[in-house]
Amino acid sequence: MNTDWTTLPDIIWYSICEYLPKLTDILHLSYTNQHLYDLIENNSFWRHLIRIRYGSVLLQRYCDEIFLHKNNCEYLCSSNECLIEFEKQYLQLPSAILRNGWNLIVTDAQNGNLKGFAAAKRAKFYLPKYSTHLKMAIDEKTFRELIYPQNQSVLSKLIYYYLSKRIRLSFAYETYTCFNTTRISELHRPKSINDITSDYGAIAILDLRWLAAIRAEFHLILPGRYAIYCRMKLELLRCEQPSNEDQFTGEFTCIPEFGIMSSIEWDQDWFDLHYVMSNSNEMNNTMESNTSRWFEERMGLITVYELSKIYCGIRIWQIPYRKYSVMCDYIELKIIE
Repeated sequence: MNTDWTTLPDIIWYSICEYLPKLTDILHLSYTNQHLYDLIENNSFWRHLIRIRYGSVLLQRYCDEIFLHKNNCEYLCSSNECLIEFEKQYLQLPSAILRNGWNLIVTDAQNGNLKGFAAAKRAKFYLPKYSTHLKMAIDEKTFRELIYPQNQSVLSKLIYYYLSKRIRLSFAYETYTCFNTTRISELHRPKSINDITSDYGAIAILDLRWLAAIRAEFHLILPGRYAIYCRMKLELLRCEQPSNEDQFTGEFTCIPEFGIMSSIEWDQDWFDLHYVMSNSNEMNNTMESNTSRWFEERMGLITVYELSKIYCGIRIWQIPYRKYSVMCDYIELKIIE
């Protein structure tokens, strides 16, 4: 008996689409006939997928709340008066602090970026204090222009697109070394090598003897809560036991333009533990020896209240000798509940 598969109940198509891994697969399905096109272009369909794949909390946040909220610019510290005050504070900074303050380096304030200085001040001192008065908010028109200009698709479809895309930066191609007063060319990228196990084909290496530091910026990040992850691996350079004078420590800092920052530090034990764990995996997976030493580490959590630039920075101290070469593939922002 011949069966017309196009007459399947809508709920069956909903279930089928739950198992399609890519957005393009769903869109290709919608082009097969008019019935499926009408079904998939419906707001209820995309709300269903968001709930199934990302949970009811994110469904409510991005489909029901975020476009209704408005923030007071005084609590957000974005008023003209606040910006004038930030500029006064910036001009009064001692040169030593401006040159060496880590948060100012991460936000590029040391090179005259006043917006970066304001972001650092907001994220650390002001917005945590006002957090009970702040909501995640964006205008629908702004959202549509950012995600897909001139596209009249239902809003929930565009929201699904944003939730499903990977927000990443390559350490090799999209970061800059710190402590240089000018970073305007490829010469100011960190040292990098080709690596076929990276999606970008190359990775950055932090292996300076004393201090290695690099920074990066994500642009036009929507409001939300984001976990920050780095894909890294370690290569042992010397095996002797460290002395009391040895220091091998690291720090990762993430500062949103309009949100609450995150900063995490690592000590010698952290590096030693991850090296042992990753090499244990390598021994258990000899067929994948080129990829087994990679590990993805959560570097903290940030809250973003308004459309923002996100500043990230990582620095490694190795005193007096190098023990590990730290290899970095990418930084990724993952939306969480």
